[in-house]
Amino acid sequence: MTTETKSKPKKLLQRDDVEERFKWNLADIYADEKDWEADFNRAQELMKKAADFAGKLADSPATLYACLKTRSDLSLICSNLYQYAHLNRDLDNRQSKYQAMSERAAILNSEASAAFSFVEPEILAIDETKLLAMVDQFDKPDEYDFYIRELIRSRAHVRSEEVEEILAQSAMMARSAESIFTMLNNADLKYPSIRDEDGNEVILTKQRFAKFMESSDRRVREDAHKAFYSVYADHLNTTGSSLAGAVNRDIFYSKARRYENCLQSALDGDNIPEKVYESLIATTEANLEGLHHYVKLRKRLLKLDEIKTYDLICPLFPERDYEVPYEQAVEETIEALKPLGEDYSRMLQHGFSSRWVDVRETEGKGSGAYSWGNYSCHPFVLMNYNDTVDNMFTLAHEMGHALHSYYSNKTQPYPKSRYSTFVAEVASTLNEGLLVQHLLSKATDKLDRLYILNRHVDNTLGTFFNQVLYAHFELKIHRHVEQGGALSPDMMNELWTELTKKYFGPDLTFDDLSALKWSRVPHFYMNFYVFQYATSYAASQAILDKFLAGEKGLIDKYLKLLSSGGNDHPIEQLRLCGVDMSTPAPVEATLKLFANQVDEMDRLTA
Repeated sequence: MTTETKSKPKKLLQRDDVEERFKWNLADIYADEKDWEADFNRAQELMKKAADFAGKLADSPATLYACLKTRSDLSLICSNLYQYAHLNRDLDNRQSKYQAMSERAAILNSEASAAFSFVEPEILAIDETKLLAMVDQFDKPDEYDFYIRELIRSRAHVRSEEVEEILAQSAMMARSAESIFTMLNNADLKYPSIRDEDGNEVILTKQRFAKFMESSDRRVREDAHKAFYSVYADHLNTTGSSLAGAVNRDIFYSKARRYENCLQSALDGDNIPEKVYESLIATTEANLEGLHHYVKLRKRLLKLDEIKTYDLICPLFPERDYEVPYEQAVEETIEALKPLGEDYSRMLQHGFSSRWVDVRETEGKGSGAYSWGNYSCHPFVLMNYNDTVDNMFTLAHEMGHALHSYYSNKTQPYPKSRYSTFVAEVASTLNEGLLVQHLLSKATDKLDRLYILNRHVDNTLGTFFNQVLYAHFELKIHRHVEQGGALSPDMMNELWTELTKKYFGPDLTFDDLSALKWSRVPHFYMNFYVFQYATSYAASQAILDKFLAGEKGLIDKYLKLLSSGGNDHPIEQLRLCGVDMSTPAPVEATLKLFANQVDEMDRLTA
């Protein structure tokens, strides 16, 4: 394992400073904005065709199929319009032009949904036997069959045509809380400067904050923590109000669609029982000894009198810490993922060489990382690559999403191409697990092994334990409002403090600024999204074990999973690889592995 001195954060690049090969080629979606406008006009024309089908869906299989196909065509265009505008916006949030284009595309999508809002009520008015017989007579019977079966299953939650139209028209209003938070968090918040390890004054950004949290200099970590969260403290009423607005949005839709609560509403689309969510939390919180042990071990290895939240992710073995240039991260990722087969490896290399990834952090660029599939061309991966080991793992993670999108879009018709997040995070976290195994195989001594073990333990901490904590917080704030309570910053601070102390145990010394972390988590605006990181992580560990055990035929099974898109419920799709998430077994196995790895680290450092 090569070790180098980590570079210090540099001045933020401008977009023109970045080589073309490290930038998205958004012309793969639209050659230019003129083509975008042409598709916008085409979508408006397609929308008008809705009137040709209204009141006629029961007339014949041909009419029903033509309506569904027209709506799918419109949906694909709206998706491309919004994605093109949004990706451009994320490259520089200061560009008001792309903010305006994003809003136009979002409004168009809302109008398109409203125009075809009669579809579900009309379909459900058809006798079930007749409806299934009509589907069998479609030009492509396997294109909408799952959609129709799911519609029948959700019959109780589809409202009248008039109510459906109102719900569709409310989509823009429903985005307000998230939009306010996004603009505040990505464009308006200004972070102060701190002094780095060498005493140089450096302006904080989200990416630099993450890097400073990995610093071996505790003074730097503490200064970054205080400076960063003080900004959120100054805007606490705004973030508190925006999150409360998001919760009220979720409650409105759950009631409008006649669900018992928000959790049931959020899970029903994938037919996931509430007990899966609740069991995840209960199983984890009954087995926190390994996490408590890890906090205690960190305190010992860092030689601290007290351990605080900003001491939880810094390297325990900085002498083995190293910088990873982007090109090296690409090479390591390709090598690590070879167990997934030749076809996967070939497409992975193609993605890297074909500008699927926008690599560098630049001024005004959206923070963090994501992958966004596109049915018409290929996926797009946003990075803010900053030469850390963590960035390398993030790259492998997001390329897992990208290849999942590629295989699903290549294999499935558009109506079945969108996979559930419950399955998506399996593809990404399995990639991280394979990268860990690859690096462990290169470990040359005890310290190398400790370093990689620590990386895997920290990954489990971030992707599993933190997400379960987030999931419990999200459940509690929704239930608090559902039971007649009101959300306030003080209430959410207290809840975050209570859960953090419970999860991390008696050795953690908590400070007031750490109670504000909820105020900067964008996933809380996504309606019970985060739990899927934890369940998917557990599922991916189960599949990883199968790969390490050399299970025959697993590559074909796994590629079938990646290619299945949205053709079945996610729990059923995972059974393709022999994983049953309706039981606590995968979660229990993940907790056991974590505890065992912490025990090994303890023994190796005794």
